[in-house]
Amino acid sequence: MKTGKLLAVLMVGAWILSVPCLMAEQNAPEAVQQAAVEGLQPFLNKIPTESLEQYGFVHGDVRGMASLGTPFLMYTITPTALQNYRTGMSVTSMVTPTTMWYFPVLMGGQTRAILVVNQVDNQWQAVSLGYAGLARELGALSRQWKAAQGYQPMLIVIFQAKQYLFTVPEKDAYNLTRLVAKKPAVTNPLQATKLPVDDYAILGTADDVITQLQPVVQNALKGSNR
Repeated sequence: MKTGKLLAVLMVGAWILSVPCLMAEQNAPEAVQQAAVEGLQPFLNKIPTESLEQYGFVHGDVRGMASLGTPFLMYTITPTALQNYRTGMSVTSMVTPTTMWYFPVLMGGQTRAILVVNQVDNQWQAVSLGYAGLARELGALSRQWKAAQGYQPMLIVIFQAKQYLFTVPEKDAYNLTRLVAKKPAVTNPLQATKLPVDDYAILGTADDVITQLQPVVQNALKGSNR
């Protein structure tokens, strides 16, 4: 067997072995789930009634009826990993897990907002609630790539590019797609729930997305060093 073919086989084999580990890593520990349950209502109660729409909720939503969906462990791609990317590298080989868990906040089965749980002084705590635009996109993502069908998308952020992405490891090792978490502004909050979302049926490729984001991150780092 030629060296190139052997390398390709080894890369595919490593990806296949890594997927179960990543899936296990995405299962929230009990302490994380408990922190989300305990933090949800206190955060909801802090929202002024006149500001509910800004957090993704609509007229008629009852705060006490909110529930939590399956959380996403947030991963990141560091600037170094981004610049070291080469064609043929798997997406999972580039990502690093953070300590943040993003819990969808549901009303009647619809994703309204995100509750973030993070470690503070070695304790798991709910630390923020909001991200209405991202919540809608994650709802669309979960409907397209259903857990019931064996899919478990990984949520990724590149902080320097202010960009959320996802990959579906069960599909293949090289897909990477940008999440569009910002939509055009609307004057009527009720219309916000009717804005189209991407269905994410067509996945992007790591080659295309990384190539787009490398200069964005480089420029951001240059700006921060001035």
